[in-house]
Amino acid sequence: MPSRRWRGVRVERSLQRKVCVDGSLMKEFVLSGPLTPDLADYLGNFGEVEILTLHGKQFLSFEKPHFISVKGVLGEDTVEVRYASGVHDLISDLFHLFLYHYSNGKETGKMREILATLEGKIRPPTGC
Repeated sequence: MPSRRWRGVRVERSLQRKVCVDGSLMKEFVLSGPLTPDLADYLGNFGEVEILTLHGKQFLSFEKPHFISVKGVLGEDTVEVRYASGVHDLISDLFHLFLYHYSNGKETGKMREILATLEGKIRPPTGC
């Protein structure tokens, strides 16, 4: 059932959640609508987007290093979201915020402010 307060794509429910071997948190979500090229373009404002075609399907891969990655098939409503190790509590709502600002006019300014604030709080891991 569509929300009156939140137009557009949103998370309908979570299918699974697990902590991976590398410490990242993986969540699989069902969205209220399919992944679209337009949403992929919007995500490209905040990180690296790659669209791969295999057997007639287009696969979306979005990554904001040290924060989040999103993977899914364009035209389908299920996505896998991984939150970087050690920062789950700070960025647990980041994917929801991307969808909210996308669905409400593809607003990028506020999302850039949110990401800048998070970047100030998160230090990327350093190599040995």
